[in-house]
Parts: sequence; C-alpha cells; structure tokens
Amino acid sequence: QIPGLDSMLDPLSGRCFLRNEGYWNIELCHKKKIRQFHEEGKKTTVEYSLGDFERMEVPSEEQMRANPKAVVLRHFYEGGTKCDETNSPRHAIVEYRCQSGKENHIQLMKETSPCNYTLSFTSPLLCKHPLLAPIVQTKGVTKVSDYLSGLLGSCFYRVEGWWTYEFCYQKHFKQFHQENNVNTAEFMLGLYAPDNSHGDGSKDIHVDDGSKQEVAYYRQQYNRGTKCDVTGDPRVAEVQFKCATDSLNVIASVKEKATCSYVVVFYTPLICNHPAFQQKQDPVRNIECYPTANQPVT
Repeated sequence: QIPGLDSMLDPLSGRCFLRNEGYWNIELCHKKKIRQFHEEGKKTTVEYSLGDFERMEVPSEEQMRANPKAVVLRHFYEGGTKCDETNSPRHAIVEYRCQSGKENHIQLMKETSPCNYTLSFTSPLLCKHPLLAPIVQTKGVTKVSDYLSGLLGSCFYRVEGWWTYEFCYQKHFKQFHQENNVNTAEFMLGLYAPDNSHGDGSKDIHVDDGSKQEVAYYRQQYNRGTKCDVTGDPRVAEVQFKCATDSLNVIASVKEKATCSYVVVFYTPLICNHPAFQQKQDPVRNIECYPTANQPVT
C-alpha cells in the first residue's frame, strides 16, 4: 500500500522553522501555527499571528504519477490576527515540495494580497515517497551555494554599538547608523562578487586556523564598496559561512582585519549536510581498568 504523502512529513511534528525577512522574522510550527514578529535585544516588540493549522490539500495518486516534479502538498492556516486593510483575519498557505540533499527549510515567503501569505517549504522527506523517488537525482549536490539557496532574497542584521550591519545574501554587505528611522551615516562594505572561474568548489572551502578545532567554512567575496579615506581603495568584505546545527541563520561577528577590509562570520544550519562540513566522529575506545598488585579488588 502506498503511504500518504503527508505522512512523509511526520518527523517535522513538534518542530518550528524560522526565516528572516529583513525587519520581520517568520516562524512556522508544523501543523500548529505561523507567526510574524520583530525582535529588539532578544525581546519581541511586534507580533502577528498568520493563522493556526486548519486543513491540508493532498494531490491524488494519479496527479503524482502523471507529473511527480510538479507535486505540491498544501497546508492551510486560518484565523490569524485581524488585518486592518481587509478587516478579516490573516491566513497563510504553506506549499511543501520535494528537494533532495538539503535541510528542511522555509525557502520563500510572499504576501500574495493584503494579509494573505504563501510560504514555500522544501524538504527531502517528501522525496522518500515511492511516487516521488524518480525525481531524486542520483548524483549528489556538491556545490555549497546550492545548500544556501534558502538565503536568497533574505537580509540579516547585527547591531554593534553605534553601527548596524546589513548582509543581503549574494547582494551586498553594508554598515549604517540610524536615528529616528533615518540613515545618518552609511558605507557600502562590498557588493557580491561571484568568481565564475571555478564556481564554488573546493577552492572556496577553507579551515579556520584560529579555532581550537579545525572548523571548515565556505567563503564568498564582496568587493567594490565605498572608497576608503585611508587607503584610497574600495572597501571589501569576506563572508565566511560556518555550519551550526543548533543556530538560526545569523551574523555571528564582524571584524575589520585590516583598514577597510572586513571579515564576517555567518552561522547557518543549511550547509551542515554538505560533505565538507560533516563533523568527523572520533573512534570510540573502551577503557578497561585492572587493580594493581597491591590494591585489593573491591
């Protein structure tokens, strides 16, 4: 008997997933609720419910057999916070799609009409369904940037004293100071500079020599920033992506390693399944203890 498509997602029960959308954070708790909130200093200052789980729409076996690549499982969330524009509760649709070789994550969110939202959620779990197995590629994904595709369209922020740093994945990295919601000072620290000579293979995967343990990271370069008054050259930044299974997508640190040259450490769980970031397990060795000649056995 062919299992139900929704049953493939049972391992997501009790789990919540976050996506940063600039000012807003989106939290999806599988088959429970969706909320949109803003945090300042780890304190939620604004929050809206986008709905509680109500029903699902599962494609038929005939639809899955006819076109497995187009299979979409939809969950509907209703009864969210009342919308000022429509005078009706907010609601959302979560569209689940098969995508092998990646983490379960919210790939995209759109407000299709005022207070109506659609979330695109990709999961390798759906790919285990017998009718969807043919669309799984036999060749594993090796490009790190494929694993980071969930960051596309997202910006991330870090406040360090007077400055706020904004990192928009594969777009730019900038530094600004804001007063009364107006930027009073702003410097572009770099624009995304893809290196098409070798893609993003092994040459972009490095080891952090300053760590107590060998920590791999994937590097992206951001060049052509605002001209530096000291060096006369454009500002540049290197973004180092490191695996962190227990972390959200977050800017962990920003350091100016040389005048107008910056290093950004970005923690993300998205790359943890890539072979280069798999943690090596030390072999387990049993320790056997024996009493000495002068020590009685107790």
